[in-house]
Amino acid sequence: MFYWGVLFAIFAIGEIIIPGLVSVWLAIAALIMMPISLFVKPLEIQVIIFCVLSLIFIVFFRSIFKSFMKGKESMDTEKVKIVKLTSVEDNNYIYDVRFKGGIWTAIANLELKPGDIADIDKFEGNKIIIGRN
Repeated sequence: MFYWGVLFAIFAIGEIIIPGLVSVWLAIAALIMMPISLFVKPLEIQVIIFCVLSLIFIVFFRSIFKSFMKGKESMDTEKVKIVKLTSVEDNNYIYDVRFKGGIWTAIANLELKPGDIADIDKFEGNKIIIGRN
């Protein structure tokens, strides 16, 4: 029973560090194996049960939960509000913009006025690339 608890902890920590919706299913299978190991004594049978449970969880539940965890593929509906023009560098206008309650740095190849609303084209690092609304 102890080693199933250790495996549960390892798989759970692995999922936290590298989320991929694989080791979480192994962690759940190891957690289920803890009480099962009290009744099923041969280690070989415990390992077989663990493998079957893991396979069932990965095959049936991973695809279901992965669809819930998908991020936005397209940012074409996101908008920012221009706060102020901070500088112009190489025909690029650098702005402070308001996005989701915070002030971000945005880059555009067109001149906008404070108060204008612009579309987010993409993110590059911690900068927002914007275009005309």
